[in-house]
Amino acid sequence: MRLNNKVALIAGAGGRQGTAVPLLFAREGAKVVLAGLDGDEVEKLASLTRERGGEAVARATDLTRESDAEAAVNLALEAFGRIDILYNNTGIYIAGDKRGHETTLGDWETIINVDLRSHFFCAKHALAAMSKQKSGAVINVAAARAARLGGNVAYAAAKTAIIGMTKKLAKEYAADNIRVNCLCPTNIQESPNPLDPQLPQQKIARNGTPEDVAHAALFLASEEAAWVTGTSLVVDGGAEVL
Repeated sequence: MRLNNKVALIAGAGGRQGTAVPLLFAREGAKVVLAGLDGDEVEKLASLTRERGGEAVARATDLTRESDAEAAVNLALEAFGRIDILYNNTGIYIAGDKRGHETTLGDWETIINVDLRSHFFCAKHALAAMSKQKSGAVINVAAARAARLGGNVAYAAAKTAIIGMTKKLAKEYAADNIRVNCLCPTNIQESPNPLDPQLPQQKIARNGTPEDVAHAALFLASEEAAWVTGTSLVVDGGAEVL
């Protein structure tokens, strides 16, 4: 029970990592708050967590709006009295099949709003609460090098900015005993057990799964990572070096 009695807000719940992470966190003892665009999906995840003996609440949210991000943090505070972990999972991908001069303003704004703006809004309001507690862990989700360069220019810009934002926030909030780290995954495919995340397959030469990301997030959220902040943990099966 590595997260026993911790309160974890999953911003961008639902989907691949957005399912594996809250289910794994709940299994490890966390009380989970699920905020995602698809209200039905996040409520199903919350119900499943409660059926398994965990504690969970859910809210349909558009985290590109600051008021919704603030409401998600307030839901954690109202339901459980505190917020110990923020897992910033919101993001979409547009392939880099168009060069920079071919990228529309609409494509640019969509990616920046979903992938970067929402991260900032959620971190801003979670950090306000965590700074009062003098404790907390924020886990942002960027992308490994291959993923950043495989997306369009807006995707590359947003994910690179998340890495920079992570380092800056880690520096600003270290005095409050708040850790801010970043996960950088790539090539994450479907989960073999989407509603029952297990340990990742012990083999490097394969595609990634949400479990690979979820267990990396579990480490960064846990007290085992008490002296880890400002880092970007690459989860790519060695793609950058092999």
